[in-house]
Amino acid sequence: MNIDWNEIRETEYSTLQKNKFIYFLNAGSSLMNQSAYNEGIKYFKNMKKYGDINYEIFFEKLEEIRIILSEYINAKTKEIAFMINTSSGLLISAYILNDQRGKILYPSLEFPTSIHIFKRLGYDCIKIDDLNGTYPISLFRDQLDDKTKYIIHSHVQSFNGFRQDLTKLGDFCHQNALINIINATQSIGAFNIDVKRDKINILAANALKWFGSGYGIGILYISDEIINKNQIPISGWLSVENPFEMDNENIEPIKETRSMDSFGGCPNFASLLSLGGSLDLIKNRIGSGDIKQGISRIQKRIVDLTSFLLEQLQEFNFKILTPTKRIYRSGIITIENKNAKQIHNYLKKNKIFSTLKKYPNSKNETLIRFAINYYNNYKDIEVAIKTLKNCRFL
Repeated sequence: MNIDWNEIRETEYSTLQKNKFIYFLNAGSSLMNQSAYNEGIKYFKNMKKYGDINYEIFFEKLEEIRIILSEYINAKTKEIAFMINTSSGLLISAYILNDQRGKILYPSLEFPTSIHIFKRLGYDCIKIDDLNGTYPISLFRDQLDDKTKYIIHSHVQSFNGFRQDLTKLGDFCHQNALINIINATQSIGAFNIDVKRDKINILAANALKWFGSGYGIGILYISDEIINKNQIPISGWLSVENPFEMDNENIEPIKETRSMDSFGGCPNFASLLSLGGSLDLIKNRIGSGDIKQGISRIQKRIVDLTSFLLEQLQEFNFKILTPTKRIYRSGIITIENKNAKQIHNYLKKNKIFSTLKKYPNSKNETLIRFAINYYNNYKDIEVAIKTLKNCRFL
């Protein structure tokens, strides 16, 4: 089935045409799609009109959303909890594992959220240097010793867009009895993930970026195996059996990842129901009733668009930091130029929005990141390239 991407762009992301701008900020936050917006507005109208009269409906919808997510990543519904962001999911994970200290291996370009709390709690964290912007499994194998217990790795690196082969990483972790912790913030909603096939023990992400659902939604998967071996370090009124008995002596959370929804309290329904709109768009409109097929179609679309951008960038004197092989590719292309700040401002002046970045610990902003989602198109890229050709700072 051929997807009419322009029709989806026009109906789900009409602001692009209405306000005449080009949006490459998707690694920070995607535009909210119309389906997500509609569900959010529906919630607010319901609360304005009825308040808490129909609150059960919100909890029912929450479980429908959890089911679709479980279909996407191939998890049990009870293995998925809703957080407020990626950071909260990794924080709770670090505390769950806190009695099993051991050495952590992580990529040198890893996003700070992935590793901050583990360092703060005193885990021994070993940084693995990249190989031309990539992280082959051999780099981790070379650092293994009998104290190594964990690997923490983003599926897609926010810095340069490198996409790790989760299946190879998972096999490596399984063969060496390592707990595999994945930050999927820059891939969920855009790339295939299978926690069983890829032997992922913990996965944290949000719905802000590639799902286009707005702020306030974290997604946490923790396998039953991890939960059954460890204590759940929180207790809230909704995390226990029979919460509406209001028994303040009952402090034992249900032994499921799901019991940690919003750390055991009331969910952020507005944001979560917006996620439901995004999932419906991907599953039914893009995936023809199959969430995995929808994600596969989005993945191909994004990689095709980034291939086109990389091809066009060859005309310029940019250093391309993103690994160019298709197997490593995501929606992120990062380039380097000494005049990056002036170039970025010139693009912005022409209503082309990208992200100005710098190397960690550098004083100078010399990097520009283009993050392309499925609602971008070839014309966006062509206009950006034409604008760059007219930039006097190149």
